[in-house]
Amino acid sequence: MSRIEDAIAADEADRAFECLRTFDVIVLAVSGGPDSLALLYLAAEWIKRLRLVEPRVSVATVDHGLRPEAREEAQTVARHAAMLDLPHSILAWDGQKPATGIPNAARTARYALLDTHARGRADGKRVAVITAHHQDDQAETVFMRLARGGGVTALAAMPHSRALDVAADAPVQLVRPLLGFSKQRLIATLMARDVPWIEDPTNTNVALERTRVRETLAASGLTATALALTARRMRDAADGLAYAESALEKTLQLAVDRGLYARFDRRTFDSAPVILRQMFLSGMFARFGGMTERPEHSEIDALARRFPGGTQWSATLGGVVVSAGSRYVRLWREPGRISAAPVMLTPGEVLCWDGRFRVGFEGGADTAINVAPLGRAAYEAMAAELDRRQVLPAGVAYGLPAFYAGAKLLCVPLLGPVAGCAARKPDEFNALRFLCDPIHQYPSD
Repeated sequence: MSRIEDAIAADEADRAFECLRTFDVIVLAVSGGPDSLALLYLAAEWIKRLRLVEPRVSVATVDHGLRPEAREEAQTVARHAAMLDLPHSILAWDGQKPATGIPNAARTARYALLDTHARGRADGKRVAVITAHHQDDQAETVFMRLARGGGVTALAAMPHSRALDVAADAPVQLVRPLLGFSKQRLIATLMARDVPWIEDPTNTNVALERTRVRETLAASGLTATALALTARRMRDAADGLAYAESALEKTLQLAVDRGLYARFDRRTFDSAPVILRQMFLSGMFARFGGMTERPEHSEIDALARRFPGGTQWSATLGGVVVSAGSRYVRLWREPGRISAAPVMLTPGEVLCWDGRFRVGFEGGADTAINVAPLGRAAYEAMAAELDRRQVLPAGVAYGLPAFYAGAKLLCVPLLGPVAGCAARKPDEFNALRFLCDPIHQYPSD
């Protein structure tokens, strides 16, 4: 049971929130439950206590549209924010909801909405979204990942800070300043202020994994403090492995061509510990897998362990083709996993294409401009004219982003001016300026 005397003291809150002073703008993600309401009150008091002008603080509540009470709960948060002189916004998850996997889909939608909202308030400044994840959340996450056979990185659980969108130019940071406090202490903090909170009924729904884990932990005698300590120590170990993986990458003679495919030395890779091979491959799948769902750790593990055999082979995993020869390993985007549907562009607009490239164009055109995969037939029609330095493995070339006006091929920026491209000729499209930059940059690009 929570006791008022367990409430988080002002000096404890000051230390927890000190990390927020590096930001110009912060958005408090508040649902109305006890955890996030405690965050709201502690943060508001911290700002007033220190008489801070910056960071500028606002509050946002996501209405997932999954329960009829959700809108009223969001409005309740708005009333709390108003009493604390903080602006508040309700972010709605509109559209059709999935039939299965709702918790994960809701989480993805929530962070996407918060990221977009925070960017709208950033005005080119450093911005963060603040959540009320606490010590019990940390323990439950470790327990769930342990049940799945998670390794060091998985058991490290939640970091205090991470980028919400790693592909963004100036990513919004997700910050969790309350990870050192238990849920009981957050509840005690509200009790000390006589602040009521909302209990989300999904927290007692045993159909959800986290609810079952919470009950199992309560019955097991394992404490959140002990599991959170394990998570902290695993985080230290994960940081050490990340350092070692970065050192390994520097020895692999890694070469990346135009963000399209990578090549690295197989013998050096084979000599590395399996866990570093797994980590390196995981990063490669993240960079080259595009919009394909990431492979499971067990799949990457199995692939990493195949390398020492020394034989030549190829495989596909996570939307990536892996081709291992005697000297080099090559990876590229699997062309068959790229959506063939044209993506319409408007002048001056920059879009993320296949999770790998920023694309767009400037200039006037009477016809709609689209971007789509180049495809086999179009590439083979122009391959003979390409400079030898531009020639790519066929599978790589088929997935190149290409710009079209209807069925008319205008430009393949990553190949430069080539035969068959209308933008090479003196016609209405010649003055258009096309953008096609890889999202993930490498020194060898």
